[in-house]
Amino acid sequence: MSNQTPEPGSDAIITPDVPPGALLRFISDLHLGHERSEVKSVAALAPIISGADVLVVAGDLAETRNCPWRQRALELREDFRALCARMGVRLIELSGNHDPDVRPLLARFYGGEVVAMHGHALFKEVAPWSWEYLRNRDACRRLIAQYPKLESDLTERLELSRAVSLATTPIMRRDGIRNRWLRGFMHCFWPPLRPWNIIRAWTTCGKRAREFAERFLPDCRILITGHFHRSGHWNYGRLNIYNTGACFRHARPYLVDVRNGRVISYRRATQ
Repeated sequence: MSNQTPEPGSDAIITPDVPPGALLRFISDLHLGHERSEVKSVAALAPIISGADVLVVAGDLAETRNCPWRQRALELREDFRALCARMGVRLIELSGNHDPDVRPLLARFYGGEVVAMHGHALFKEVAPWSWEYLRNRDACRRLIAQYPKLESDLTERLELSRAVSLATTPIMRRDGIRNRWLRGFMHCFWPPLRPWNIIRAWTTCGKRAREFAERFLPDCRILITGHFHRSGHWNYGRLNIYNTGACFRHARPYLVDVRNGRVISYRRATQ
């Protein structure tokens, strides 16, 4: 693990002003620069941007951690920002575990009734299925212990997610494996705890998001997340939770359109 720690501050949570009638579009997990991203060119993302007044990327826009794709990811992110500017769309970026250099971690809209976040703060460990966490469990647990109010303080919970993301260096467990079938097996099934943790995360992500909202977001009616690479919509009474999937191999990206505090569309994105 590295010795990087997050900067202190209150910029983890933002409350952007939105004009009445503006169309807010939410997406996440484009993973620009990653070898498994399905984004072939930034220009191909124009249909996703078109029609929105405000585009909110709920984390993992690009691979900006210390990884083999970082430089290319930084260039693609700048290209994406420029594309949004040319199309006259206001871009709001939120931090995910793959781009912890982005400062805001959560955005509240319409008085907190609509909330967007990446979703890695749902787990104290950020991504308990990942090689990074499984290789560094003890060190992560020591880091988590440094946040005594993470079960009651939203800002502290969010900053912990950034701290864990910065502290766990990406691990390329498939390096040196030439056979593509063996590489695929290593990616999905090794170590054996990894597939179990992935399945558990997928099957409980809606419930986890509901519990998080009930604890930290009492005014929230619509919660939009990413992180799990599996789209979904869960309704718990007055609370609706949407996951935007991912533009990633074996996953599908979804868009959530919101106007005047109401979801008007939840659909698969097309490039």
